[in-house]
Amino acid sequence: KFCFAIFITIYYYLQRLPTMIRPIIFATALLSSASCTTAFAPAATAVTTQQQRTSSSPITSLTPLKMSDSPDTPTQLKIQSLVDDNPVLLFMKGSKLFPQCGFSNTACQILQSYNIDFESVDVLADEQIRQGVKDFSQWPTIPQLYVCGEFVGGSDIMIEMYQSGELGEMIEKAKADMV
Repeated sequence: KFCFAIFITIYYYLQRLPTMIRPIIFATALLSSASCTTAFAPAATAVTTQQQRTSSSPITSLTPLKMSDSPDTPTQLKIQSLVDDNPVLLFMKGSKLFPQCGFSNTACQILQSYNIDFESVDVLADEQIRQGVKDFSQWPTIPQLYVCGEFVGGSDIMIEMYQSGELGEMIEKAKADMV
């Protein structure tokens, strides 16, 4: 019951935070309590306990988060090349002129409101790119926006960043890089 109360409290306060921060804070809060870790992920607790018994030294370094664990596949190399070569890149369903999904349409409209020349990739035309971009960013949905080589997020995050002005700042930086 205590873990459930913590979960509800955390969920309530997370609704007031920007979307990009929510998962980080939620995971941190849940994992900060041993009883909640056991309640929500008992297998993870067992593995951690087993690792602590077999390892005499504490963990001294963490592995940095990579966009993909296997960038050497042809698809991953192609995606990396597209991200590197285009200051503003949108992986979407359909094209800029004819989006094939409402979320992709929203993402296009947001980018077009900045009067910026952005590149788009139709993931419906290539199934390997469609799955590969999800693996590359470790993000499960399309569309996906990259600005100056940095993964921004999907249309929901774009909407929030557009409303807060954060996306405008990123786009201005990208415009400066294009010149």
